[in-house]
Formats: sequence, structure tokens, C-alpha cells
Amino acid sequence: MKIAIDTLFEHATAPSSAMDYLINLCTYMPEMAPEHEFYILVSTQSAPRFKSLCRSNVQLVNCFASNDRRTLRILAVQTVVPWRMRQHKIDLLFSAGNVCPWLGNFCRVVKINTMHHLRTPAMIGRIRSLYRRFAFKASARIADAVLANSSVTQSDICELLGINEDKVIVVWEAVDECFVPAEGKAQERVCAHFGLKRPFFLFSSTLWPYKNAHTLIRAFGSLCRKTGFDGELVFAGRSDNASYQKELDELVLAENVAGKVRFLGFVPNREMPPLYSAAAVFVYPSLSETFGKPLVEAMRCGVPVIASNTSCIPEIAGDGALLVDTSDAEELASAMGRVLADESLRAELVQRGKQRSAWFSWRTSALQTLDLFNNTLAHWHK
Repeated sequence: MKIAIDTLFEHATAPSSAMDYLINLCTYMPEMAPEHEFYILVSTQSAPRFKSLCRSNVQLVNCFASNDRRTLRILAVQTVVPWRMRQHKIDLLFSAGNVCPWLGNFCRVVKINTMHHLRTPAMIGRIRSLYRRFAFKASARIADAVLANSSVTQSDICELLGINEDKVIVVWEAVDECFVPAEGKAQERVCAHFGLKRPFFLFSSTLWPYKNAHTLIRAFGSLCRKTGFDGELVFAGRSDNASYQKELDELVLAENVAGKVRFLGFVPNREMPPLYSAAAVFVYPSLSETFGKPLVEAMRCGVPVIASNTSCIPEIAGDGALLVDTSDAEELASAMGRVLADESLRAELVQRGKQRSAWFSWRTSALQTLDLFNNTLAHWHK
């Protein structure tokens, strides 16, 4: 079987966590299925990120535009990708970024990663929401199979896009193998590098409004006022929404925690394990998730986790995190204070988190995805 993997939805120079997904999938699937040929669809700009993955059954195919040129990328998916599929006589296309080509005679599997444009449209923006409403539904309907990374996402796809449940298959993701507990010296180095004051609470993800960082800041302010906590609240992740970042900056001042809240911006994967390990508590208050990869990263690094009791988070975190109503700043503040002070609870959360995170493996994810490809192509009719 000839399999194409579309990576064009990722930004070549400012990738999201989806880049880790793509690289791991493109690493493990060719290794586990040497009888298949794999074609990684890239742009000129993104090709260097995937060049090291080339081997006897893996090659790169230039489709010219990735998400650093969004409009061109949208056009390339609908024009250049079908042309490349025909040119290389590829059997199956895996579109991992929510949208697949609508024309062309080949088998399609599309991965729907988010329903935020329908669940929280105000947080996405009107133009982006309108495009997603049309493109996601059209892609899910024309695809021969749809991949979801959690049962909650599967339910959303079926309910909101009107897709039959039999067509939507759940395959959990995983995290990079670098996420393991870091030794003390590595923790000290990363704290010195960023100038962090311990103890600190940590949040990691891109700062979209639905990630609920504003409630976390309010909770931190309440905790500081009530307990005199003298550590920091640290955000690791890009801020792609300037107006929301301004709102967060103003909230820091209003809560009187200026100088105690740190925005580090994007932190490379190699620096995240010691950052996780150095944190007193990892807090993930997101209100809408499709998987929640930082949860698994934190659990693997041995830090106690507090997270939302909503969306897919209970499915992914299991009993490895303390789950609370993170729409309530006072309830979140109480949980943060409790985990910070209770050593037995901290140790229990660390142990349960490590056990839970062992459920998530890239090899398992790659194998299940390959099974989906094989089954879908077997039932595909030209």
C-alpha cells in the first residue's frame, strides 16, 4: 500500500504540538510496516523538519505551501495534493489536520482534532469559525474514515457534523519519549535559565481563551491573598491571540500578582521535562480539549496534576490527576493550596500519574492507525 501523510496544516517555523504527533507517526509507521511505501507531504519550508525520516520506504513530496502561508496552504490541499496523489499513484491519503481534498479518486482518512469552532466559536474568531464549519463537515463526509483522538471528540464529530459513529475511530495519541523525570541538576539549570523562583505552579499549552488561563490567574491571586504563597505561576506556551494576552496582563495587575506570574512563551521540548519536574504542581484548567497532551507529559515527568473535570480530560487523565471544576476560581484555588500543602496527596498523585501515563504509547498509536488504514482501504471502492 502507498500511504500519503499530509503535514501541510502545521506552521513550518512555529509548529504546534501536532508536529510531535506527525514526526512520531512518520517515524514508527514505516518502521512497523516496511512493506508499505510512505509519502510525507511537505512544503519547501517544512521539508527540513522531516528530512531525517527519509528511508527506503519513506520519501518527501513537495506540495509547496504549509500553514505559514495559510491561504496558499488551503488552496494547495485542494489542488496540489490531489495532483501529487495521482502523480505517485498513492492509494490512501491521511489528512491529519481536519481537512482533506474534496476531489480525486483515492481513499481518504481524515483526523478531526477540534470542534472548538462549534463548541466555543467566540474564542476562535468569526472568519476562522465559518471556514471550519464548512471545511470540516465537508471533509468528514467525503472521507472514508474519520480518526478521533478521544471518545469525547468522537461524540462531538458524530453529533455536530452528523457523521455515523461506525465511521469514526478513536486512537489515542502519546507524547515524546523525552518526557521523563529530570534529575535535580537539570531542574536547577532550567530554573536558572528562565529565572524562576521555586516553588511554582506550571501551565503548558498555547494560550487560547478556552485554555482558561484567566481563571487560573484569578485562582492564583486568591491563593496568594489567603495563604501568603510566595512562589510563582508560570505559563509555558506561545500566545497567538494578542487581545487575550492583553487581557491576561491586565488581570495579573488587577489580582496584584505582578512579578509573580511569568509568561515564558514557546519552550522547546528538550527544556520541558526539567521544567515539568521542577514544578510543585502542574495545573491544566482547559475547558475544551480533544486530547490534552500536556497532561500526559506532566504525569510522565512525575509532577502532581490538577485538571478540569470536563471535556475529554477525565478520559485521558483517569485517576492520575485531581479533577475539579476549573470554571470556579475559588474551587481551583482551594485545590492548588491543598496539593501544595499535602505531601501524601502529592505523592499519591505522582504515583497514579506515572501509572496512567504508561497507557499512552506512540507504538500503540502507530499500530492502531495502520490497522485503520488497512481496514479502510480494504473496504474502499473506486
